[in-house]
Amino acid sequence: MIFLGLLVKSRIFVMPSDLRIRIKVDARAAIARMNAMERRSKDFRPVFRWAKRELEKANAANFAQNGLPVGGWSPLKPRYSAWKATKFPGAPIMVASGKLFKELRSLNGPANSIRLKSATFGTDLEYAKFHQYGTSKMPKRKIIYEPKQFAERLAILAADYVSDGRTR
Repeated sequence: MIFLGLLVKSRIFVMPSDLRIRIKVDARAAIARMNAMERRSKDFRPVFRWAKRELEKANAANFAQNGLPVGGWSPLKPRYSAWKATKFPGAPIMVASGKLFKELRSLNGPANSIRLKSATFGTDLEYAKFHQYGTSKMPKRKIIYEPKQFAERLAILAADYVSDGRTR
């Protein structure tokens, strides 16, 4: 019989004068699995690498869909739109030089880090906060967000990873 990695063998011996039960437990597999779980619980980098890829995809989709995943971005004001059309012809609403888009699509900038038990993703471009929160002259256009079900999927992946090493 195998239960949670424990191998249990039992035998019942009936002797004329007494009854004996011998139980032998082989816990080596269970101990090995628990040791592996303990090692994985100290290093969540594989889980955070998954999170990074998911956020990169979400950020790219947010830009490609003009902020639709976050409720849509307000259109540009006519005067600024005309200026932008001459300086950055054909550029989408939140793209001028492309630096902000590239940084959020790749999450490789200095604001991003993956450590053993924590990760940080985003951008440190100074002007990003003006888009994210808006100003008195510019509406907010959310560029950084947590996709729907992301936290739940991350928690399930983290549990699967600690339990048996799966990261997909």
